Amino acid sequence: MLNQNTVLNYIKTNLAFPFQFIEFTDEKILEYVSTYSTKEFSYYFPEVRTIGVNLTLPQNKVPGKANEFYIFDEQGLEILGIKNIYFSLSNWMFHGHPPLGPLSLGELQGWALATETAGWIKQFSNWDYTFEFKHPNIVRVSPTPNSEAWVSVEYERVQHPSFSGIPNDIQMFFLELCLADIMILLGRLRKKYGDGNIKTPFGDVPLNAEIGDEGREKKKEVLDKLTAGSLPSVILSFG
Repeated sequence: MLNQNTVLNYIKTNLAFPFQFIEFTDEKILEYVSTYSTKEFSYYFPEVRTIGVNLTLPQNKVPGKANEFYIFDEQGLEILGIKNIYFSLSNWMFHGHPPLGPLSLGELQGWALATETAGWIKQFSNWDYTFEFKHPNIVRVSPTPNSEAWVSVEYERVQHPSFSGIPNDIQMFFLELCLADIMILLGRLRKKYGDGNIKTPFGDVPLNAEIGDEGREKKKEVLDKLTAGSLPSVILSFG
């Protein structure tokens, strides 16, 4: 699991300063990447969460809107979108959907037909719900779900600032993005001092502002990879 120490050590090690000193404190580096790098990364790979929402509670209802409801993240993080809303199975059962799966091979044909029929009928009923996300944390359900009490909402949010939600298989992309952002930030800062040196307890540090250009190039490469990696798989069938 990725954590703040791993991110910080990766950035400082790759910048290769004497004794790993840079113009920003550790706290400033973590604050910047937690606020900006994490949010940008989340647009490509958000953290997916699921919560139960009681549609009958007054605090969950948008005033003056019968079919709009508030969605609250349990940790107060920004919600980016809604993936799905799962309504009660009773709506399907009302149209003949079997309450249980087939118990034998002989029941399979009848079960499959009843399930398919219930799905077709539901499309023309008052329980054929659709939903729309409205920033920052409102979901609109149509038609108005008068018969629904609890629903499960699967939503996407910004990655947690502890970085614990970053998927293991793309952690290097995130580390490279954080490194690139700090390189860009350093380049902007050093341009204010020219190409001289800055005195530190560890000696003079050359203020090479070209690190900002290197960071922008690195960030472009990372974002290209994130864009390609976040695209959904598409299966093409010919014939």
